[in-house]
Amino acid sequence: MKKRKKKPLFSLAAAEYFRIRSEFSVSFKRGLIGKSGYVCKKYPCLVASFGCEGDRHAPISYIDGSFYLRDRGNIFITYGFRNIKGKIKWFNKEGWLPCFVSEYKTAEFEVCIESFADKVRFEGNDFEIVYSRVTAKNISGRSAALPKVSKWLEPINRSREGNLIPAREAAVFDYAIFADRFGGKSPFPDKKVLSQLGGFDEHYKKMKKYWVDRLSSVAQITKLPDKKLINAYKAGFVYTMIIKDGDELHVGENGYDRVFDHDVIGIIASLLTIGDFRDFKKYAEYILKNVQYPDARWKYSWVFALYLQKTGDIEYIKSKFEQIKINTHYIQADRCSGGKGIMRKTMAIDSNGYWTIDNWSALFGLLTYGYICREIHNKEEEEWAKKQYISLLDAANLRIGQTIDEHRLEYLPISMTEPNELGARSDPRDANWASMFLFGRWAWDGYLFGGEQHGVMLEMIDDTYKYGFERRKDIAPPCNFGGYPHGYFCSSYNAGYASAALRGERFRDIGIKAYQFMIDNAQSGPFSWWEGIGYPEKSSPWSIPHSASGGGSCQHMWGQATATKVLFDSLICEKADGTVIIGRGIPSEWLSIKEEIEVNNYPLSGNRRVGFYIKSDCKVIEVSLTGDEINNDVSIEFPILKERVFIPAGNKNVKIFI
Repeated sequence: MKKRKKKPLFSLAAAEYFRIRSEFSVSFKRGLIGKSGYVCKKYPCLVASFGCEGDRHAPISYIDGSFYLRDRGNIFITYGFRNIKGKIKWFNKEGWLPCFVSEYKTAEFEVCIESFADKVRFEGNDFEIVYSRVTAKNISGRSAALPKVSKWLEPINRSREGNLIPAREAAVFDYAIFADRFGGKSPFPDKKVLSQLGGFDEHYKKMKKYWVDRLSSVAQITKLPDKKLINAYKAGFVYTMIIKDGDELHVGENGYDRVFDHDVIGIIASLLTIGDFRDFKKYAEYILKNVQYPDARWKYSWVFALYLQKTGDIEYIKSKFEQIKINTHYIQADRCSGGKGIMRKTMAIDSNGYWTIDNWSALFGLLTYGYICREIHNKEEEEWAKKQYISLLDAANLRIGQTIDEHRLEYLPISMTEPNELGARSDPRDANWASMFLFGRWAWDGYLFGGEQHGVMLEMIDDTYKYGFERRKDIAPPCNFGGYPHGYFCSSYNAGYASAALRGERFRDIGIKAYQFMIDNAQSGPFSWWEGIGYPEKSSPWSIPHSASGGGSCQHMWGQATATKVLFDSLICEKADGTVIIGRGIPSEWLSIKEEIEVNNYPLSGNRRVGFYIKSDCKVIEVSLTGDEINNDVSIEFPILKERVFIPAGNKNVKIFI
């Protein structure tokens, strides 16, 4: 009798992953002619994109320095180095810039490959050019010839003629290639003109200045005990700008290369949190380009409320109000029991059910919509939002409370109607046990918008984090929430799942620690993560702990945006009433030793920018406020403190004895 095959669990992330592998195989045939021995061919999931802001098809780069150009007909560019010995160092130049550096050895050479992209205007058209520098030192003890590079590369500014390098000598070879047309249709110029457009060093300085200037407009973290977090959020911002296509905020390049409605809302919210308002109105036009998930409509008001809070641009919000109103009113239509019960069934977490995340999303959307109505003095809609909010809050607390009581649960289930252990997401490796804590947004971001919060959904936040960590303690390291989709090691959302912990008490620092876990254990490219992160492999070639496989896209910009937001929220945030909170998620270990923390240029309401400086000497913590005047009391809420400490409005400094 023939054994029946088990039907696979096949999610969108898995579908994207297999599509990527298929495209990768085709591109290899064009660029490498099927040769073996290439690390990038064996480990194609060690991948990330570099490029320019707003390019259409950013170069997709691999750990050995090879890269893939889609706008050039899917050609694969390689420098010919195969059979690499030992581990590869792979990192962002200067810590965070979108210039990837790969360092490794072959039998004959010590190799360093650096690649970045710059935007160049030529004959009235914009082109993206990749500039690469190959530094090779002969370690073989005899003269050796460098391997042939891909034929599409144009040599520029060579340090020697020919590819033969004497023993113990090094040579530098610079190359360039037209990579992308920013969505244009003009043919690429002949590669011979590249040598006339400037060299590697000139364009590197230009590229660096662009990104330094671009980052100067957003909030700055200049000092932290863990400096990797600073480089991570900087790289994340840069990648967001590279991976977007024009003004469309896409999620990835090697997968998810499109606008996803609830993803883009989360990405925009993170950009607004750190003060990037420049292109908000353009981004907002594409939020509902591909309507797919109902919670995107329910939370549609969020980004407009954030923008209004920070900028005070009431006229723009009034111009968008009808669209905001239409989308928010879907909440009432999507409630059960004739618009009076909990939210309807959805596929919110890749399974059909009455999900807690949906009720939290709707509650949060009502809060941000109510805030907008209040600010523009629409009393009728403000009252509607308030009534809907209280009604849904009571209905959701009642229904989930019944499930908790019936099954004697000590946690908030992800389903309003059944325990986690009995549902489709029962595997403890599945990170969806914390889905509402991130994607629902009600607990923490609802608090920032002044929402009335009570009942079991608020009271059991800490209990649920405790439940999840204890359930996973034998299958995963601390600070790892689990994989997405089902069964992966970790997720690009890992830090974001800790968002609601800021509303609780016992796990307020877990957001920063979960971000550190991602950096220290789960990268698949320089400060780059897959949506679903595969398990570590000791045989994989990268010189740091990492994951060599994954699904979705890498970089995954929605996941990385949630990490940026929880990092900043842990350091500084503003409530809708103007209260500024400092340090609510700062790990106690950082303040119990001699350390410094500094944040500048953080956006507050009224177009103000502020910062703070913290210095600890183990016994006394000094907090100094910087930037524009803060009109309200500042609440210092370090987890290390037994109670809050307030800096009165108008004051700039406080000393706290511990």
